[in-house]
Amino acid sequence: MRRMSLRTRLTLFYSAVLCVMLAVFGALFYHALGLFVEQSLTSELHDQVAFLRNYARVNNGQLQLVYDQADRQQAYLIHVATRYYQVFRLPAGDLIIQSEELDLLGVRPTPEQVRTLAGERNYTDVALPSERLRFQNSVIPAGDGATSFLVRVGIPLSPADAARRGFLRSLLFMAPVGVMFAALAGWQLSKRALRPMKSLAAATRNINIHQLEQRLPVRGAGDEVDDVAQAFNDTLGRLENSVEQMKQFTASISHELRTPLTALRGEAEVALLRAHTAEEYQHVLASQLEEFDKLTQMVNQLLVLARAEAGEIYWTEQGVDFSELAASLADQMEPVAGAKNVHLAASINQGIIVRGDSNWLERLILNLLDNAVKFTDEGGKVVVRLTSEDGQAVLRVEDTGMGIPAEAIPHVFERFFRAEPSRSKNVQGVGLGLALAKWIVEQHHGKIEVQSQPGQGSCFTVRLPKATADAGTLSS
Repeated sequence: MRRMSLRTRLTLFYSAVLCVMLAVFGALFYHALGLFVEQSLTSELHDQVAFLRNYARVNNGQLQLVYDQADRQQAYLIHVATRYYQVFRLPAGDLIIQSEELDLLGVRPTPEQVRTLAGERNYTDVALPSERLRFQNSVIPAGDGATSFLVRVGIPLSPADAARRGFLRSLLFMAPVGVMFAALAGWQLSKRALRPMKSLAAATRNINIHQLEQRLPVRGAGDEVDDVAQAFNDTLGRLENSVEQMKQFTASISHELRTPLTALRGEAEVALLRAHTAEEYQHVLASQLEEFDKLTQMVNQLLVLARAEAGEIYWTEQGVDFSELAASLADQMEPVAGAKNVHLAASINQGIIVRGDSNWLERLILNLLDNAVKFTDEGGKVVVRLTSEDGQAVLRVEDTGMGIPAEAIPHVFERFFRAEPSRSKNVQGVGLGLALAKWIVEQHHGKIEVQSQPGQGSCFTVRLPKATADAGTLSS
């Protein structure tokens, strides 16, 4: 079964919410309207009773309404107040007078009921087949101490009932119409609201692995749709960068693997062409072992980065004498630099302690020194400097090598990246050393950066937080 579209579900949701709101507020308004009208009628009834008491007089044992009949206003008010009007003599409970409307309606309580009503001061409702009336009782003494009169004034509650019925009819008529128009409006609004999402979906379908440079349109409205588009664009940027790195890695690793494999195969084929002496076979095997070492180093670097990415590399932090470690490694690299006719110098301040793993810090320094020597031509110079600045250990590795183009500097720490492979085709490596160095620095809560100009050399700077000399066991 096909699911309803989001537009349909939104419209149904709007309509359902509106129906519930109309039902709840309609019931509240229906009840409140009835109470308001009844309270207004009750207040009017109270005013009528108070008006009659002002004009009621007892003469010769009879209750009379004395007013100026020439005053039309008073006459009208008396007429309205006595439309539903009864007077009983107490304590006998006999009826003295009542209005024509009550006589026609047949409202005549018994003497027992009259005496009971005389003791009540509250309002009483009387439900008749054709009308509902609300009465207020008022006792007026005759002055002789033995006789009094019960005056009952009523008012019809039909206006309250009519108001309720009218409101209910209006609600039952208007509610479906309102819900229908709301559903149509919601249908159009949801179409308009979802139009940008359809545009994004259409633009997304046009993007494939060969068109990762494309981006989804951002309208500039700053709403949720733009947030979704920007999130997709950020993801596409990361994906494009990853694919580009994979392409670079594939090209580099293919080249680096092909060289030693070709050498191994060539040497093996030459060795098999004719018989050789033991010394010649030994020389061939030694040459092949060098190629195997290159392959092993390459695979190990890949494995290290893969384990680092998976979070499977652990170390123990301790205080490391960074000064002694840097000086020792500079001494170890000096023969390597000398073999290439590169002068390696060191300027190291003593007593600089950092907290971390000495093995990984050693690998960091070796990677930077090896990278500097590797890209420095014969007769060049590499300088290692270690200083203390603003509570940080600052390691700088400077060289006078070929340098790095400005457009490549933001990418030098990306794995598998090699700046201008044509310029460094004779340099071993697949662009993993600096990526590993960056990972080591970040794990030690530091920063690494590079400054370089083509033809003038490069300077790699590592900043690590310093530690006190007694921060754990010192290691170099």
